[in-house]
Amino acid sequence: MQKNLKRRQFRLLFVDVLLMYGTLFLAYYLRHGNLPVGPGLRDHVLSFTVIYAMWLIVFYTLGMYRLEMATDNLAFIRRLAIALSIGGLLGALYFYLQPNDAINPKTLLALVVVVYGLLFLGWRYFYGAIWRGKRQRIGVGFIGMTPETLAMAEALAARPNLGYDARFFFDEGAKVSGEGAKASGEDVPVIAYSPMIRHFVADTDADLLVIASDRELPHELARVLFGLLELRVRYIRLPDFYELILRRVPIGAINETWFLENIDLKAKLSYEWFKRLTDVVMAALFFAVSLPLWPFIALAIKLESRGPIFFIQRRLGRFDKTFAMIKFRTMRTDGNDQSPTGVKDSRITKFGGFLRSSRLDEIPQVLNILKGDMSFVGPRPERPEIAAKLAAAIPYYSQRHLVKPGITGWDQVSGEYHSPSIEDTNKKLQYDLYYLKNMSPLLDLSIFFKTIMTVAMREGR
Repeated sequence: MQKNLKRRQFRLLFVDVLLMYGTLFLAYYLRHGNLPVGPGLRDHVLSFTVIYAMWLIVFYTLGMYRLEMATDNLAFIRRLAIALSIGGLLGALYFYLQPNDAINPKTLLALVVVVYGLLFLGWRYFYGAIWRGKRQRIGVGFIGMTPETLAMAEALAARPNLGYDARFFFDEGAKVSGEGAKASGEDVPVIAYSPMIRHFVADTDADLLVIASDRELPHELARVLFGLLELRVRYIRLPDFYELILRRVPIGAINETWFLENIDLKAKLSYEWFKRLTDVVMAALFFAVSLPLWPFIALAIKLESRGPIFFIQRRLGRFDKTFAMIKFRTMRTDGNDQSPTGVKDSRITKFGGFLRSSRLDEIPQVLNILKGDMSFVGPRPERPEIAAKLAAAIPYYSQRHLVKPGITGWDQVSGEYHSPSIEDTNKKLQYDLYYLKNMSPLLDLSIFFKTIMTVAMREGR
């Protein structure tokens, strides 16, 4: 199923690229009344190939290849307008820096942006309509009714473009079975007798069954599910399906065996060497480029409030080793009890708020990266005393320390802000465990682009 979603994303990308080149020729025809030939064709294709490559990066950064994104609302149009505006500016900059006498780019580039925007909107709306329709949708039955499966049903309902629908729950503890029972908050039937599963699979066209239990299934239930193979029913464990749809790991549905089967740090050694080399090179470059900003940031901090320029605090790193994390100070020191930051925290200064929203307060952490305490990408480091309380309350919390903490991470680009509370940390840990299992250069690159989007869209804090 992961491959199916990847194929759908590749299909979107492939058609987007075809539309780009089709738009180039259409815009050229609208501008000149004919099509480019010979050297003119070559010059236009080569120049716009560079521009389109930049466009694809912008589109990916702004989340235009997230399958769950609705394509029939104003939010999608707004995001596309931002993407095309940035793409148009990048195209204009390219032609300014690389002038080509064979191309008159001003009118042509404007036409390409406008025409492509209209074609893109039409194509994506059509594609979304296909997956919102009934023919392409995949019916899902949940074998077990748990908080995680109920959350999955709600997630599928909120993401219709993914093409999955919850069709029924099986729960042996349910008092009522069939159409008379509904899952809480969802218009989904609940059945209690395993022989009825076959009827519901056939009646609701459910061809994917999600097994919630991590234990061996009861004999009668296993026999019923085995008998459904002839109906081409597919099976998947809840943690895998949860991870596929929500891109995080359900804490309540895993155990120690999950870690033994999914976490292989030795296999990641070559990746860790590559990541460390990349961290050092990028941190050194970023330090050199950002250094001229440091005096101005320091001056603004000192002018607004009394106290040091830098905020230094002990944090918990890899393998539970503590280190001194350094940031630009964003809070007042007067009356500050060092408690965790809250929403609209009055201790944050005006300039500090700007530093936080732009992530400029994180710049000094390049020193932590050069020292080897942190990485650019990884779980955010927590204070040791807070981490101890969280580890006592949340299963598997300490396993997030199997990797180096980072300036940004999978949780930070999730679109949500998570405080150090038990409830928020439980969700944050789901993202951290997803990263622990799937960490790779490609995932790190994805997080890097999503971080840019998060900062640009003023999401998180």
